[in-house]
Amino acid sequence: MNVEILRVENLHKCFGTLEVLKGINFIADKGEVITVIGSSGSGKSTLLRCLNHLEQADEGKILCNVRIGMVFQNFNLFPHKSVLENLIEAPIVVKKIPKGKVVKFAEELLKKVGLMDKRDVYPCQLSGGQKQRVAIARALAMEPDIMLFDEPTSALDPQLTSEVLQVIKQLAEEDMTMIIVTHEMGFAREVSDRVIYMDQGIIVEEGSPQELLVNPKNPNLRAFLSMDNKN
Repeated sequence: MNVEILRVENLHKCFGTLEVLKGINFIADKGEVITVIGSSGSGKSTLLRCLNHLEQADEGKILCNVRIGMVFQNFNLFPHKSVLENLIEAPIVVKKIPKGKVVKFAEELLKKVGLMDKRDVYPCQLSGGQKQRVAIARALAMEPDIMLFDEPTSALDPQLTSEVLQVIKQLAEEDMTMIIVTHEMGFAREVSDRVIYMDQGIIVEEGSPQELLVNPKNPNLRAFLSMDNKN
């Protein structure tokens, strides 16, 4: 039985005279993995930022009563704090959880993402892939019910991409609800329950990976996938 965890109704967002989101509607169920694809400038990142209230929507509703975590393109780690300190900061300050309990949980998360041996180093000493895995662990430290990923591998060299995608696949296997903006079409085919294709601020089409990524009927989507395959 599907359990609705997030509903977006008629979402609009403008930056000055530029209308970025033009009436977005979709539902996410508990445990569902949704990938959002589309060309740069189609509104994908703005949608995620509105879901996490980093941007204030101009019109519409976001109906969600659960915790949301977000992982950004460029890590956004605290450079002056160690890996462990990056993980424990928010649970201690925001959730007021005792430090000893938080440290134990943070260490479990570092083991989960394969970085326990980096607990005491600083972000400048990490590769891009390691930084992104720390960022994922930091988001998980707040025990979110939904994880948002904004092109989590876009800032990485190709050889570092797979280690980050493997962590996300593991979360999918554990039934974490996720909304993932990505240009990794092979990954989207493998991990998604549903794919949303956005273009010029609207959802043009949504459906299974088979429907959208393997046998696309929409001509604009076919053109987008063709261009993506050439890059």
